Amino acid sequence: MRLKTFHAATMKDAMELVRDQLGADAIIVATHEDESARDVRVTAAIDSDKDDLPSDPGAESLDILDQISEALDAHGTPTPLADKLLEAASQLGIDDPTLALAGALDDCFTFSPLPDQRGGRPLMFAGPPGSGKTVGIAKLAVRTCLEGNSVSFVTTDTIRAGALEQLATYAKHLNAEFFSAADPVAFVEALRNTNDTAQILVDTAGINPLNRADINRLTEFVDAVPVELVLVLAAGGDAIEAAEMAQAFGELNPTRLLITRLDMVRRLGGILAAADASGLPYCDVSVTPDIAASLRAINPVSLARLLLPDQARNTVNQSEQLQATGSK
Repeated sequence: MRLKTFHAATMKDAMELVRDQLGADAIIVATHEDESARDVRVTAAIDSDKDDLPSDPGAESLDILDQISEALDAHGTPTPLADKLLEAASQLGIDDPTLALAGALDDCFTFSPLPDQRGGRPLMFAGPPGSGKTVGIAKLAVRTCLEGNSVSFVTTDTIRAGALEQLATYAKHLNAEFFSAADPVAFVEALRNTNDTAQILVDTAGINPLNRADINRLTEFVDAVPVELVLVLAAGGDAIEAAEMAQAFGELNPTRLLITRLDMVRRLGGILAAADASGLPYCDVSVTPDIAASLRAINPVSLARLLLPDQARNTVNQSEQLQATGSK
């Protein structure tokens, strides 16, 4: 059995392409209409002995690819990305949908968990307002402390009401150092005063990456001291907006993508689009507002489990899935 996907402006045009290239014996496996992109996608199949297309020994079964296609469509995954994932899955020859999707995700994305100890540059977290940076930092700090390592908190968010108090409270409960820096000079001094062995976690003010003033202010801090910038985005946003947001932050050269608020959404196409558009590796995810639960490293299998429809999409089950899967 051979599969092929066709794109056209209308369903009629797509069906004509199917008939012209695969003939009247072609079987329609899946269809998808993207009104925003004015695009129709039709996946059709035909017995390999009835066409003149080259054989494909790694082709997936129709049932498995259909499940993956329906799941990606349900999550609002952009059509080009969904096609790329389906193509990758079809080459694996795996008869389990979760593992087939995991293999495709592993082929199309990279995964790099955040470290639990100091080993390089300070970790600076940046993202739009409300993305969950401060809570994400606190969760990573909990995980770091549970591993027997120490942390130091530094915040450059000295304007937002309650920002200093929130991070200071987390620092107090974890018996961790806390510093604030209103400008790059103070930031350099704060980092100089941190414990030499502590993992340094830097919080920043939420910014609009489309606002030049916001970008310039954060750039001053990023350029003051070598840091590793982690982009923090909340799940659940429109896929196109999420992709554009991730691309806009690219000017600051982030190195990893942290996803928050997975407990509050059901559609994950936005986080797939963000990683695809930015090229950033996934690192960790937040699946509960409970600070003590800490962050969870994400890998291809745990992400596939969250995407497939037969996996329950509530906070408890998501957390259990990630705990059971572990880090890759």
